[in-house]
Amino acid sequence: MRALEDATIEIEGAFKTRGGRTRLLTTFEDDIADSVKPIVVAKLGQIRSQIRDLKSYYDLESITVSSRRHVSTKLSILAIDLTECLSQYLRSYGEVPEAEQALLDEQVLRLEALVNEVSRLVGYDRQA
Repeated sequence: MRALEDATIEIEGAFKTRGGRTRLLTTFEDDIADSVKPIVVAKLGQIRSQIRDLKSYYDLESITVSSRRHVSTKLSILAIDLTECLSQYLRSYGEVPEAEQALLDEQVLRLEALVNEVSRLVGYDRQA
């Protein structure tokens, strides 16, 4: 049920911010009719209301999620993903031209260093 609750919040948030999102590598197509969005948002509210009722009826406990741990986990996964972007690991997509390998690896390692620095700032050092 926690995943369902998270999804309803994410979907509702997407309706509110989709047009204002600025991403470099993703373009969101706002292809849900404006007339449908309030109906969907209302249904999402009904879902959350039912979750609230079930929580109350079955006396389900809420969990506490540490922002630090959540961010640290995300950053650790991202650091691993970045490592997999090094030229030596991209062979399954095709060989990276030799002339590009060093430049690509340098850029990826810079990004990984920045991700690790953010991780240190929030209090979890992946390399410790």
